[in-house]
Amino acid sequence: MRFDILAGTDQPDEARAGMDRRLREWAFGHTVLALNSDPDRPRISSNLLGPPHTWFGHTVPGSRGPGTGENADCWYAMAPIDAHSRYELVGKVQSPPASDCPLYIAGTIAMVPNVAGLDWRDVHINDDGIFAVTIDPNPADGRTNHLRTTVDANFLFFRDARWHWSERPNAYRIRRLDPPLRPPMTLEDQIALAARYIVEDVPMMWFYRQSLGCLATNTVTTPLNAGPFGGMPTQATARGRLELDDDEAYVLTLTSGGASYWILASYDWWMMSDDFGTRTATLNNTQSKANADGTYTYVFSARDPGVHNWIDTVGRRHTFFVNRWQQLPRDAGRPLPLTSGQVVKLKDLERVLPPSTPRVSAVDRAAQLAERAELFACRYAV
Repeated sequence: MRFDILAGTDQPDEARAGMDRRLREWAFGHTVLALNSDPDRPRISSNLLGPPHTWFGHTVPGSRGPGTGENADCWYAMAPIDAHSRYELVGKVQSPPASDCPLYIAGTIAMVPNVAGLDWRDVHINDDGIFAVTIDPNPADGRTNHLRTTVDANFLFFRDARWHWSERPNAYRIRRLDPPLRPPMTLEDQIALAARYIVEDVPMMWFYRQSLGCLATNTVTTPLNAGPFGGMPTQATARGRLELDDDEAYVLTLTSGGASYWILASYDWWMMSDDFGTRTATLNNTQSKANADGTYTYVFSARDPGVHNWIDTVGRRHTFFVNRWQQLPRDAGRPLPLTSGQVVKLKDLERVLPPSTPRVSAVDRAAQLAERAELFACRYAV
């Protein structure tokens, strides 16, 4: 009901299709969060904000939902903490290692506000791949891997990004160093908390969705720092909103801005990710091919345009998209990446594409999709 109230009367018919499925994922995801919500006895809840999948023969529901807008390359996880206690996080880099594993403390399950963060490039890792991070309200005082909490601190969030889909997230263990202050939560307590999370998180998720819904159709924003939107302060994002007929395409060109990694992801009207495991609804820089001048051009369309960098809109008319750049250079004053886009008829696509645009045959596309499906399944095989 809250989503209906916030959505108003401008929902297109395609937005209503499958709403029960979306809300089941929403409820499951918040139930998982509620089951691990005791900062006196923290654990790591992993594979959050993920699509439905199988795990050793078990069918696991999705844990996304309207407004989520997650990064398809990320392994999301969470641990509950409080603002006044001391914790130790121990991690172990796996093989092959995930490429970017920033750590952030946030005030709410919606990952805002950002209280403290640790750039993966600044984490000291031992030769054996093990690293330890201290978490408490005190200054670092020479501690290399330290997150300082404030009164707003409630959750520790993990975003281990797999630039290559064969990469494995770190293994983590968290330990509270102070005695517990409260008795363990009962199952009834956790059920009540899940019900509260399901209702209370709706406005924040609607804000995320509206950060794209407020845009003019068939436009893309200038890349900006993601911190004010609840993203990582070390990340830049560009947001776009599309409304395309079956015979139209949106051509987006972007630069890297010197970032080590970026991902372009499409979402439905509710800003919920598509079936990116079997369709090219997302592409990162390791999955994309560059133009001759080093820029990258992508084509959004419902029909396959025969170019390598195709963002499949899965037959929808309404599509949102976000491009995220991570590990940007930290040089003061260095300009952010650039973006530009335009709508064209599919029959006129060749007129606007760069001459060096990488192409694919039907055989190439089938191989590309088969590789995606195989690597996506590997995420849940360990």
